[in-house]
Amino acid sequence: MAIGVIFDFHGATNEQYDEVCRALNGGQPLRSLAEWPGGGCLSHVAGATPEGLRVLDVWDSLEKFQAFGEKLMPLLQEAGIQPAEPTVFPAHNFVKE
Repeated sequence: MAIGVIFDFHGATNEQYDEVCRALNGGQPLRSLAEWPGGGCLSHVAGATPEGLRVLDVWDSLEKFQAFGEKLMPLLQEAGIQPAEPTVFPAHNFVKE
C-alpha cells in the first residue's frame, strides 16, 4: 500500500537539502526517481517554507520508506539538519500522469 510522507525541517535551507541529496547519490544531485537509493519513492517534492524546508513524498510501501530513512538520518545530521518526525499516512488515492 502506498503511503504519503511529510517532513518539516525547521531552520533547514535549500543548500543543506542539496548537500544531503548529493550525499545520497554519490556526489551528484538527485534528478530522477530512478536515482533514488533503494527505490520505492513514487513522488518527491521539496521546497523552502517560512519555517525552513518541507518535503512531500509518496512511497510504494512503509518498508521502503523505513529502509531509506536508515540511510537518510545520518546524512541529515551531517548536514546540520535536525531530523524531524515525519507525518506518515496511508494513501487513499495517488494520481500520476
